[in-house]
Amino acid sequence: ATPKGATEFGGPMVVNPGAPGNVPVLDIYEDPQCPVCAQFEQIYGPTVKGLVQANAAKLVVHTMTFLDTNLKNDSSVRAANGAFCAADQGKFYDYMAQVYANQPAKEGTGYPAEQLTSFAVKAGVADQQAWASCQAGLTYQAHTLALETNTEKSGVNGTPTVKVAGQTLKLTGNPADITDAVKAATK
Repeated sequence: ATPKGATEFGGPMVVNPGAPGNVPVLDIYEDPQCPVCAQFEQIYGPTVKGLVQANAAKLVVHTMTFLDTNLKNDSSVRAANGAFCAADQGKFYDYMAQVYANQPAKEGTGYPAEQLTSFAVKAGVADQQAWASCQAGLTYQAHTLALETNTEKSGVNGTPTVKVAGQTLKLTGNPADITDAVKAATK
């Protein structure tokens, strides 16, 4: 199964597919359990959200799950599946914002099932029953694992990684890192 908004099976999620063709693609590679990704979202999230709302960049999110292997749990896959289930109702980005805002303080603690469900509620997923069924069956587990494999094959093996128009950004902790790169890449 391929979630609504994904480019293809094993492909990333396009958050704002209606962005005009003359704006650059903003690729973000994140793992739900990555503490630095949570910091990235805290620092850069409002800027990214603003760019998406203004359709100043096409946001493409590559949800990675390699930390499951490193941390010996399955929380990245389950959180990603939950986000893809939320995507079917147009709430992928909102769900992922909850994942990062509520990441456990101790890396490797993972996300209990009840917490992932609370993220769907807080993200505004309208049909909770459909989301719960999708999550319980791990409907998008194969998609999630294929996305991880495809991302690794593309040469990205660390999170967060941010690219604007295919160029990897050096992040300094200043949200202007992204806005300046988007402006420079806009045709």
